[in-house]
Amino acid sequence: MAAPTVRPSVIIVSCGGRKSTTEQPVPAGEMYCGSYHVALRRAADALTVHDRTARVLILSALHGFVALDDLIAPYDLRMGDDGSVTGEKLRQQAADLGILHATVTVLGPRAYVEACRTVWPKLTDSLAGTRGIGEQLAKLADIYAPGRRTKTPTSSARPDDTTSRGSSIEEIERRAAARQNIEEQRAARKRARYATYSRLVIEHAGRAHGTVTFPGDVAKSAARAGAARRFAALYHVQVHGRPDNARTLDVHGTPRDVARFLSALPRVLEKAESRASEAARLYGRWERHSDARPHLAGVPTAQRRTHARDFRAAAFQVVIDVLLDRPDTVPEATDGIPPWDQVYPLAAGIAHYYWCDPAALADPDETARILATAERHHITTPTTP
Repeated sequence: MAAPTVRPSVIIVSCGGRKSTTEQPVPAGEMYCGSYHVALRRAADALTVHDRTARVLILSALHGFVALDDLIAPYDLRMGDDGSVTGEKLRQQAADLGILHATVTVLGPRAYVEACRTVWPKLTDSLAGTRGIGEQLAKLADIYAPGRRTKTPTSSARPDDTTSRGSSIEEIERRAAARQNIEEQRAARKRARYATYSRLVIEHAGRAHGTVTFPGDVAKSAARAGAARRFAALYHVQVHGRPDNARTLDVHGTPRDVARFLSALPRVLEKAESRASEAARLYGRWERHSDARPHLAGVPTAQRRTHARDFRAAAFQVVIDVLLDRPDTVPEATDGIPPWDQVYPLAAGIAHYYWCDPAALADPDETARILATAERHHITTPTTP
């Protein structure tokens, strides 16, 4: 009777954004020095402490699976960015490492878990169900320090300095992560003022759709919807309006393209609105300056408000133009001319100075979450009798 096949055990941890400052290649286990990655490594060590055959690998967004002693150079790339490792490459690496049929546990953000899932669909996601880095760090601490919640030091016992320092560091990390989680939630609520999206629906491997809704008054929601139509080409998706709902657009494309667009659009609009607001503040300062008196003399208050509102709306369109096609130079504004007659130099100057690439604003982790929580329709092709 043949002996049963033993499946190797592999723990995979994600790489980290904070890296060693060295310019020379160093072992992968020494490259990532952020507190989140350190917590991942501590959890991985705890999971393998009683299994000498288990392997710990790091999933690098650039290199794929690397051993702790593999030499790598610093890089700046996140999973899901252009140029990051593909599922096909990961499957080939897993085959080369002899772990294609391993029992795999992944520790890291959703984007890294989903990348591994292309190789091992039934992997163990140890951080599943957590919301934000704060909860993830707490769950990691439960893995590498399971007794920390129940230990009660007696009054006669002398505290261990090492344990005390470790607990202090863990507490600092948890508090920092909690603050970051709150900031991320606040940023998400702010982005929701400009656009919200529905749950992604994946019709089949190459086709998906979702919807985007634009809050605000009629004029602002229409302007945001118009901007979304123009940005769609950057993400290779198609958008269509609804005759019964001018605030909503339907988005179609490949699952990944639609997910990236849904992630990016609120961020793009947030930046565009911010630049337009800066231009509007310039207008407000001009109104309060003595130079404005000749131009505003005898102008009713209602008309002044209309001028300011129209200026901001026009500034928003200029900002969108600059984001999509950044000019080499922008003419300077001219003294003595009212702002409503020189919207372009005022708004374009701000957008040009603070320009960012709207095609690169999709968040990899959010994109992965959108894909992971998508509604999937299993469409089968009827066979011909």
